[in-house]
Amino acid sequence: MYGIEVKSFPYPYPYHLFIMFLKLFPKLFLVAECCGQVVGYVVGIIERGNEGHVVSLAVDPKYRGLGIGKSLMIELERRFREFNVSVVKLEVSVRNGVAINLYKSLGYVIAGRAPNYYPDGSDAYLMLKVLRSNDDTSLRTGSSA
Repeated sequence: MYGIEVKSFPYPYPYHLFIMFLKLFPKLFLVAECCGQVVGYVVGIIERGNEGHVVSLAVDPKYRGLGIGKSLMIELERRFREFNVSVVKLEVSVRNGVAINLYKSLGYVIAGRAPNYYPDGSDAYLMLKVLRSNDDTSLRTGSSA
């Protein structure tokens, strides 16, 4: 899994950070496998009680374009809902059009820009998605729409 992180990002997170997230939020640390090999992953955490944060999402370059990233995100959002997360946030490079389009297709919106977010001085977008509002009675009562 960490090999995918290193192949996917110019500034990969340190290995020990993934270990920490796995220990803190094991149900929000998901991998996609093909023939017994990890081909993608997504890492989520919960902040401030009910705010989900997508820390990292990556798919092995050989497996991109097959819907793996989208499937991982959909499952992560399902699990966030189980933890009563109401909003999910993530940061994405303003240069990563493929990822931005993926997130937009899932209902995320650009909520701001973080200048100098990356070590090279480039910016990131802050993207958000509301999973449920506080007055969503169908989620509280378990009824379906």
